Amino acid sequence: MPPKSSIYAIRTTISQERSVADLVTTAVIGETDVWECPHCAEQFASKEATLDHMKKEEKKKKGGEPKFISQNQLLGRVKAILVPETLRGYVFLETLEFRDVELAISGVPHVRGRVGGKVSFEEIDKFLAPPPAVEGVAEGDVVEIISGPFKGERARVSRVETAKEELILELLDSPHTIPIRVHADFVKIVEKARRVEPIDEITDEDEVGLEDDELDEDSFWARGADYED
Repeated sequence: MPPKSSIYAIRTTISQERSVADLVTTAVIGETDVWECPHCAEQFASKEATLDHMKKEEKKKKGGEPKFISQNQLLGRVKAILVPETLRGYVFLETLEFRDVELAISGVPHVRGRVGGKVSFEEIDKFLAPPPAVEGVAEGDVVEIISGPFKGERARVSRVETAKEELILELLDSPHTIPIRVHADFVKIVEKARRVEPIDEITDEDEVGLEDDELDEDSFWARGADYED
């Protein structure tokens, strides 16, 4: 049975998450073991490749063993690197043990710290799937159509169909209020509809209830970085 891996989190400088992930990837798979031919000092990625080379050279020089130069300690140990699009300042590594995280981020710029303990899949599950295209769009919002036959036109949202991720729009500059159906990916919001939110009086019971919403002490989000630059 293969060893079980775990997920760990590292903190990064905001907007440098992808850069950190690329450097960690290079450390994990961009380097291999290094073996050297004792006769010509030519280097290879494995002992087998070095021996094959030496067989071709044995007519000229005999004897000797391949010389082991260095080993990539992370090769095959880091299973995945996750950079959530909607969570800034964090990169997640799935590795066999926490020591692998230390090796992977050693010397990598823009790493601000590592979060102690393991991260459960449930804690980051919501960051693995992109949010619905209609998220944040509501009836009455003014949008600009950015693709399709009505590209460049402005319209008001008359209905949001969440299941289909589509919007029913009414063009603002059209003399006729003919509704059109547009996928939410093809619009951008230019003006939010004005809404009047009711002001609820906070009672003593509400204040007591606030304590129930505090973060679980065992949660990843309640833990700080082990160190920061």
